[in-house]
Amino acid sequence: MLGIHTITCKECGETHSYLNSCRNRHCPNCQSYAREKWIAKESSYMLDCPYFHIVTTIPAELNEIVLYNQKECYEILFKATSESIIQLAKDTKWLGAKVGITSVLHTWGQTLDFHPHIHSIVTGGGISNNKWIEGKKEYLFKVQVLSSLFRGKFLAMLKESELKFPKDKEYLKNTVNFNKFLEQLYKRTWITYIEPPKGKTENVIEYIGRYSFRVAISNERIKDISNGKVTFEYKDYKDNEKIKLMIISAEEFIRRFLMHVLPIRFTKIRHYGLLSNRGKKAIISLCRILIGTRVNSDFSIAIKRKVKEIVCPACGCKSIEYRFSYGSPYRLSH
Repeated sequence: MLGIHTITCKECGETHSYLNSCRNRHCPNCQSYAREKWIAKESSYMLDCPYFHIVTTIPAELNEIVLYNQKECYEILFKATSESIIQLAKDTKWLGAKVGITSVLHTWGQTLDFHPHIHSIVTGGGISNNKWIEGKKEYLFKVQVLSSLFRGKFLAMLKESELKFPKDKEYLKNTVNFNKFLEQLYKRTWITYIEPPKGKTENVIEYIGRYSFRVAISNERIKDISNGKVTFEYKDYKDNEKIKLMIISAEEFIRRFLMHVLPIRFTKIRHYGLLSNRGKKAIISLCRILIGTRVNSDFSIAIKRKVKEIVCPACGCKSIEYRFSYGSPYRLSH
């Protein structure tokens, strides 16, 4: 509906058509430009310190409730995650400083099942009394402690929320029944994960960008669409990460994909602590001074972007001609 653009090879004469960008954040084709733009901006806030990767997730028993209350529950997920990390980092038993956090919401697993969780990139150090406190390179705090604190905060916030329930769970509208339901979740161990720093600091923003602009499934994973069925590949983590194929009906594929379309205007990338938007530039400048980074005040990490050359898919020639069309030949007739 938004038209097409074509490239014509001046050598072999082959013409290839491509759809114009829809700029929708859930489209697997239209995220490259948004990702590069975001990486260019956020690279100017990177600090010369290690970064930890933390994943917080919730039990599957909550999935149906979250689906019926996406905006409210995603807000709670962000808040419980950030507050838990900041609280533990400020504790002198662990780091004793204010850290910086960039959090990204993901809602899917490899088979497009509903699996809401947060990926957080956390600075391996922070500020306390105008001093930079460097953390241990392989250790931030115990994952079990984070799991318990996150669980408590999430369930406490959930208990205070006004929630909607599906028909098979309407009994949870009763406060006594809802408290009993939550009581079982308090007894469970919630899965959290803390990965120590890997690679160079400048690679962190690339890593975040990859997570930030990923959609539920890419076109490359879809292997066949025929006879009302969709075949796509997935990585089976329970079987040594083997690549396998799954075949489901087109309707089921669409249902699974639509579970991961976020509420309108919902922000899925958020910053906390040292990286929160309020006074961000001034705090980052102070951090760099305290860390002792010997660079100018307009410090920015240079990231070399690999730009693919556009060549003819048929013969590989680089001599091509562009043409744009805004009257789409694919427009549907009623």
